[in-house]
Parts: sequence; C-alpha cells; structure tokens
Amino acid sequence: MLLVISWILIIAVVLPFVRDDYWIFRIFEYPRYQKFLLLLPFFAALLWFGEYRNWFHLSTMILLALSIIYLAYRIWPYWPFAEKEMKDIVSTYRANQVKVICANVLQENREFDRLYQQLKEHEPDIIFLLETDLKWQDAMDEKLNKAYPYTLKMPLDNTYGLLFYSKMPLEGGKINYLVDPDVPSIETIAVLPSGQRIKIWGLHPKPPVPGEDDRSTAKDKELMKVALLAEKEKLPVMVMGDLNDVAWSYVTELFRKTSRLLDPRRGRGFYSTFSAKSWFISFPLDYIFCSADFGLINMQRLPKNGSDHYAIVSHFEYKPVLKNIQEEPQADPSEKKEAIEKAAKPQ
Repeated sequence: MLLVISWILIIAVVLPFVRDDYWIFRIFEYPRYQKFLLLLPFFAALLWFGEYRNWFHLSTMILLALSIIYLAYRIWPYWPFAEKEMKDIVSTYRANQVKVICANVLQENREFDRLYQQLKEHEPDIIFLLETDLKWQDAMDEKLNKAYPYTLKMPLDNTYGLLFYSKMPLEGGKINYLVDPDVPSIETIAVLPSGQRIKIWGLHPKPPVPGEDDRSTAKDKELMKVALLAEKEKLPVMVMGDLNDVAWSYVTELFRKTSRLLDPRRGRGFYSTFSAKSWFISFPLDYIFCSADFGLINMQRLPKNGSDHYAIVSHFEYKPVLKNIQEEPQADPSEKKEAIEKAAKPQ
C-alpha cells in the first residue's frame, strides 16, 4: 500500500508536465504545496522500511526524492524566506497611493454585512467584487454608492458577475468580453489624487474543471491577451481578480513574464484564498499584479466573510524611481511566442 500511494503521488507530480489544455493535466498543478507535504512522510516511511536491494523500492524512493526537490523548487518563490519581487516601502506620499480590496463573494452567499464590515474597516480606494448578481449589486450600492461614486458594473447570475467601485475618478471604463460571451472583464484607467493615471484590468476567467470548462484554453487565452496588452501599456499597470490559476502554474508564470508585472506575494507567502472552507485544500487563486513602478506598503488576507474565498487587501504606492530598481520578469523568445499562440488559439 505504501508503494501504491507513493506511485499515485508521483503520477500526480508528473501529469502537469504534459502541456495539454485538458483539465486532468492542468488541475494537478494546483495542489503542489499539498503534494509536497504528502510526499515527505511517504519518503520518510520508505527510508525507514528501506528494502534497498529491491530495485522497485529503490527506484520509488529516488522518484519521490526528485518529486520533493521539484515541488520545493516550484513553490519556493512564495515562501516568506525567498527574495521579495516587489519591495516594501514606507508610506511617503498619500496622493500616489492606492489601496485595493479584491473579493470573490460566492454568488449564493448572502452575508452582505460581513463583507461590508471588512470594506468599512479597511477603507480601500478601489473595490473589485466577483461572482456578483443583482442582489449583491443592490446590497453593495446601498452601502457604497456615496463613498464610491465611480463604478463599473455587470451583475450576472452565472457566477461571473463583476462590481467595480472606486473613490478615484475613472477614465474610459468599459466591460470587455475578451474570450467568452458570458464572462466579462473590466478595463479602465483610475486617476490617483496626484493626477497620475494607472491602467487597470479586472479578470475572472473560467477554471479548467468539469462542469465549467473541460479545458484551460479560454482561461489561458484571456490571461495571455491581457499580458500582451499590459506589456505594451505606457501607463503604470494593475491586473487583479480571481484568475482561477495557482501562482506556481506554468501559465501564471508565462503571464507574469509576458506582462512584465510583479507579484507582491513572491517572498511574502502563499496568501491562499480558496477554499476558505478547508485548511488543507487551499490555493492562491486571487491576484493583484503590478508594474515595477509600484512598491508595497501592506498586503493582508482578510478573515472569512461567508464566501468560499478569502478577500485580499493590498496597499501600494506609485514611485517612478522603483522602475529602475525592481527587476521586471522577462519572457524569452520561445515564451513570448507561446503567449502569442495562446492568445490567438481558437476554442
């Protein structure tokens, strides 16, 4: 039984090496941290009960060891001990700061006040709410419209509704349907109190799971479309939302390199946001990426609010000098070619 489970875990590690969009290959990228934790006791058990002259037993131990090393390498950038990709800064110029709360509210969740109390406590400049239907819009409008006069709204009952509230003026705000006709996204420019304009995309693509989408093609296409747009954008950039992909997947890494945006979680922790209903099956699915001219003042995962996701509050300051200090991720020619192909791939 020990060997059987060990081989199941090894297969679960190897499956994502198959670069196919079908869900069975993509979904096993999600629990890399969990697989890492599970592999450790099985490797220790095989060492303890070592039958070192049995070639099958020995080869299993070697593959377990290689799997542990590989998984550690993949998740290492998100441990608090790793190098921070985005620098910590001390608040210096409030007019160039922006505080954002991004929250997947869970459409069927009706505990509106629990979320509102979090918004009231942290007083963000921008609020981006996902999985919002008309009941969520009515509840939030009643509480937020006075303090957040600038909005973009597309409430839907298909779990892909969006509500975007801002204290800051918005320019050219629009709802896009980048890939799927029933999956909207946000594109806008927010004007900081200093007058500095920043480009914002807000996303919530479909996950590659049966019942939603058997393939990751649509999700990957949407992410790469925005990555290519962000790369060319002259303004400072933020991309936020529930991207339905883990931080250590090859597609998220391709997005980061192609867009040249920084992930503030790297070097600070996983900030796992889903599922709020499980301590073990928990993944970092909700993001905010920023261009290299932003520094991080503070980032926090908020307590449970009735949803199956945790909300994230992130506080940034725009400092142009950071563009010369912080290293931007870079896609090599083959990665850039792959990003372009994914952005153009038919569904």
